[in-house]
Amino acid sequence: MKKLLLLLSIAVSMTATAQQMDHISWDYQGETREYLQYVPAVYDGQEAVPLVVALHGLGDTIGNFQGVGFQYVADTANFIVVYPQALEYIFQGLFNVGTAWNSGAGMDVPGFGTIYPNENIDDVGFLNALMDTVSSHYNIDQNRIYVTGFSMGGFMTNRMACELSNRVAATASVAGTIGSGITCNPGTTMRVCHFHGTSDTNVGYGTDGGGAQDNNFGMSVTEWLNFWTTNNGCGSVSLEGRFPDTANDGYTVDYLEYAGCTDNTRVVHYKVNGADHVWLPDSQSGSDVYYTLEIWKFFLGLSPNNLSLAGIADAEVDRIGVYPNPTTGTLRIDNATAKLKRIAVFNMTGQKVKEFSGLSRIIDVSDLQTGVYQIMVATEDGIFSNSFVKE
Repeated sequence: MKKLLLLLSIAVSMTATAQQMDHISWDYQGETREYLQYVPAVYDGQEAVPLVVALHGLGDTIGNFQGVGFQYVADTANFIVVYPQALEYIFQGLFNVGTAWNSGAGMDVPGFGTIYPNENIDDVGFLNALMDTVSSHYNIDQNRIYVTGFSMGGFMTNRMACELSNRVAATASVAGTIGSGITCNPGTTMRVCHFHGTSDTNVGYGTDGGGAQDNNFGMSVTEWLNFWTTNNGCGSVSLEGRFPDTANDGYTVDYLEYAGCTDNTRVVHYKVNGADHVWLPDSQSGSDVYYTLEIWKFFLGLSPNNLSLAGIADAEVDRIGVYPNPTTGTLRIDNATAKLKRIAVFNMTGQKVKEFSGLSRIIDVSDLQTGVYQIMVATEDGIFSNSFVKE
């Protein structure tokens, strides 16, 4: 039964917010359902704002899971966040395991075979109804509803991507892939992201991807990547590299992104080498990446611009030529031999401001404000970078 306890391991060091976290309960299909809701002080109802739905792991509670801190990001980014709580699961009528989502994650229990906690609970329907409820009280942008979750909440996040893709704009799962108890058929493309530690001993990364052990509850990370890149019609990797290893946490973080997918969707993976079953906290607590902030950046459509690019020597990174530099309008990419796949332009705060696909080596940057920008060029030979000045 030890495998059933997929609890959150996190330490977040942050100051308290000025706004109150509201604890709300309501009846859904004869069950009392609960959630925490946070509306930032900057929200005024005049413009539609995003909604982030954050799902806890097996046996966890919303009181604990709010510690991942989306409300702190919401204070400046102006979105509403809700933390729904799963119902308790009584295993075979014998004892209370704690809260559990009907996520499709199958668990092998000696003497009982494979079980699927709360498999008779309509959690997809509950979460959809929750989105309706919040939208009826607040000005929610229906094109920017996002779902994220940890462990069993990660499996539930992927179930939402599989079964509610017409409602959810993007998902980001942590330590939970697609459960063995569901058949995933989104019917459309999705923007998806996944975080996973290679040394996860609860939900294994998968030995096929270099992890310490296999995933006993559903797809391995490699299978997850293959599923979504196929579903989204993605080509080869468009951005790959490693985050600066500045924290003394024993981990390194590799980043993998497939872009150029159908409908401008993306498939993104954060491979955290050496990490177990954790949600990495902010840098003040000693982490190279803060999952919560990285997830919000993904929802915004941003890519990291501080990676050490994989497979490219440092001396080669800046060898892509761009001219005229400075420029007032168009910019030419000077690389006559490699076939272009994708071009992205970032401002100096790391925000992606333009993206181009196709074979053209001349791009129009006339609409950019005056300043310094970084350009990343993905080619068949690798990914290259340089900077330019827009006058």
